[in-house]
Amino acid sequence: MGSGEPVDSEAIIAAVSAFQSRLGNVVHEVQYRNTRDGPYEPSPLTPREARLTVAPGIHQDGGYFDMQWWTNGDYKYHYRERDLKFRFGREADNADTDKPVRHFHPPDSLDEHRLSCIADGNPPELVTIAVGSTWFAAVKESDPSRLNQGDNLP
Repeated sequence: MGSGEPVDSEAIIAAVSAFQSRLGNVVHEVQYRNTRDGPYEPSPLTPREARLTVAPGIHQDGGYFDMQWWTNGDYKYHYRERDLKFRFGREADNADTDKPVRHFHPPDSLDEHRLSCIADGNPPELVTIAVGSTWFAAVKESDPSRLNQGDNLP
């Protein structure tokens, strides 16, 4: 992801802020990976990735999102809880393949690239609101099939 472009630290921080303001006390902890392979830390010094621990989860008490953004507009929102994973992403390199640039990896088939319900060209704040909205709909109904519903969100 990122097509070799630098990580966009400002976009990562904006995405975290949007998630926190939209879902409030659902976010229990935020940590940042400030170096490529470093540990997660509480301060965003030079964030390369953010981890948001959230509760409740879809099937469990909670889970977490790992979020990344790149300067070319690519992003990754990878959610995990025990026995459930999915990912929303945008990957410009997919333009020359049969895979969609904006895509969704469903929980039942993580290798599959389905067209994402999130419209292209949105800033980090709006993409985050769309991801958070679809996730929260799945949480409320304990139904992961709700994750990629909609059309050109937000």
